[in-house]
Amino acid sequence: MLLAAGVDLKVVSEILGHASGAFTADVYAVVAENLAEDAAAKISAFVPRRNRA
Repeated sequence: MLLAAGVDLKVVSEILGHASGAFTADVYAVVAENLAEDAAAKISAFVPRRNRA
């Protein structure tokens, strides 16, 4: 949730007690991908479409 809220990876890593930001990124990469997919779906639904004739 912190990463989704835009908190810096280093800060999240320190909060979680991880030895490095790389470890945090590796562990939460799947979560970030899911968040990106969700964000893309939401913006796609928000953007009006033109009819192509």
